[in-house]
Amino acid sequence: MEYSVMDQYWIWLSAVEGVGPRRFYQILSLFTDPRDVWENVRDNRLEFLGPKVLASLRKARDERFFFELFARLEQAGVRALTRTSDDYPLRLTRTVDAPPTLYVKGEADLNAEKAFAIVGSRRCTREGRRAAQEFAQVLTREGVTVVSGMAMGADSAAHQGAVEAGGPTIAVLGCGPDVVYPPENQLLYEKVLETGGAVVSEYLPGMPPLSSNFPARNRIISGISRGVLIVEGAKHSGAMITVGCALDQGRDVFAVPGSIYSPMSATPNQLIVDGAYPALSPWEILEHYGWSRRLEERPAPHQQVELSEVEKQAVEPLRQQSLTLSELANITGMSTPSLNSLLTMLELRGIIEKQPGGEYRAYS
Repeated sequence: MEYSVMDQYWIWLSAVEGVGPRRFYQILSLFTDPRDVWENVRDNRLEFLGPKVLASLRKARDERFFFELFARLEQAGVRALTRTSDDYPLRLTRTVDAPPTLYVKGEADLNAEKAFAIVGSRRCTREGRRAAQEFAQVLTREGVTVVSGMAMGADSAAHQGAVEAGGPTIAVLGCGPDVVYPPENQLLYEKVLETGGAVVSEYLPGMPPLSSNFPARNRIISGISRGVLIVEGAKHSGAMITVGCALDQGRDVFAVPGSIYSPMSATPNQLIVDGAYPALSPWEILEHYGWSRRLEERPAPHQQVELSEVEKQAVEPLRQQSLTLSELANITGMSTPSLNSLLTMLELRGIIEKQPGGEYRAYS
């Protein structure tokens, strides 16, 4: 990839060890541009960096360091996007501590209008994984770019759902964009790229997955997105870091409600109490943003998936007419709690829809 002269110096400065976003912008506030920094690394104005970072900066003021940096990017198949680049996510530029440079593998549009994040616990339940995957599938089929962090659990399920629906999806990593972490996600990593997605990081190629990197990457996940869905999370879950970033950035927060007896539902349930949008189905997210197509244009997932006999018992009457929960319970003979649970899962899968007034109908 070709870079302008100014972009090259920008990338150089952001790649200096110890110069994170805060210091990067502090340095730029004192100099005309990154090239000016290159030419004046002995300037006394840089002493605020402290001895260690200052020594690192002056050591990097070397042509060999400069050219090896860009050779490293090319060898890894990674492109660098500076904050001044047209391809840099516009939403992210409005974040105070936006990464000066993003390192990207893949071709997904980081400025996609319909970009939405799905995150949750690494130790999510089977139901949580299913919800993340099925929400992602429906959103992707409706033209939404799903954003997540490729961690085990809910994140991986969200990416999996997106690639199964044809992608693209964006994975934001806490390591170099060429580093597969966790290693069990090697195939998923490849599928993300094969389906037109992208792997994004603020860290250089080769950067290992240090634990300190992961909280910071959450601001990128929410920063790229219009909103964030929390699928599951125990009390004090790490998913709350993403929620905090989303709120700071003015993003919408949605949460999948769960049983009050499930520890993994503690975070989403509390978020709903605090004002997050409850998400019983992907269509509530789509309709919130005006992204959903008219009902007759929506895909008919029940024709693409096999229903169990119990599911058919509930769905068939809803293909004929709209019914309330109590009406459907009378027809099927199911108990109201069991039927309510079944309808929730069918709605999550995009097979039925809950209409205004509390009636349900199946997509025909």
